[in-house]
Amino acid sequence: DGRIDEAVAVVEGVAPGRAQAIDREEGVAAACPCGGVRVAPSAVVASAGGDSADGLVCEGDYEITADADLEALTGCTEITVDEPSMSCYAHKEDPKRFVDIFNRTVEPIVGKCRLSNHLCFGNYKGRAVGLRRYAPMFPAFLDFSVDELHLEMATREFSELEIISEIAKTKDVAVGIIDVKSYYIETAEDVAGRVRRCLEHAPADRLSFAPDCGLSQTARWAAKLKLRNMVKGVAIVRKKLGLA
Repeated sequence: DGRIDEAVAVVEGVAPGRAQAIDREEGVAAACPCGGVRVAPSAVVASAGGDSADGLVCEGDYEITADADLEALTGCTEITVDEPSMSCYAHKEDPKRFVDIFNRTVEPIVGKCRLSNHLCFGNYKGRAVGLRRYAPMFPAFLDFSVDELHLEMATREFSELEIISEIAKTKDVAVGIIDVKSYYIETAEDVAGRVRRCLEHAPADRLSFAPDCGLSQTARWAAKLKLRNMVKGVAIVRKKLGLA
């Protein structure tokens, strides 16, 4: 479909992009919406009326597809897998099974880039589509073969923030501190305060900061202001810590 065509176009653009980045002494980053389970749960459950279907019945086909996409991206220095199905279904499926599928899917690129996984609750028309709790995912999700986990926190009023302390023992943590589902424009001081809260649970060298999710459903004017203030707010704290 159209999304597959777009994914192919992105993958084919990695090589020239990498060449340009090397000239500028920079890296290349890519987000890959192709985890091993992404399409299977919604497609299979819908076809069975949403009650009793095994949402992972198609996992093998999607692992093969995702493997090919990810291997084609290995020229990138940073790859983030965007896989909302795991987060949205973890409360009613075996989270260890998700971990197994994910790890088998990303195996070809582990160690060849800095690999992250965005634990997304969905952003369909600006709304979440899953139970917005991380408790059902952990401690199982600590076994993901990734360098970093990205968590949504802002839209959830920083509920379960303490979980980043456990993640930070073995991985980096990207904390979502900008609410992409709200048109309140966070100020730089708002952001700085949120960063300080995160520092109460994890060391600075384990933390990075980002919006909760992608900005595709957020008006451009709001997205620009939110991103601008996010950068300013983080800079306030970095300066205070002597990291600027």
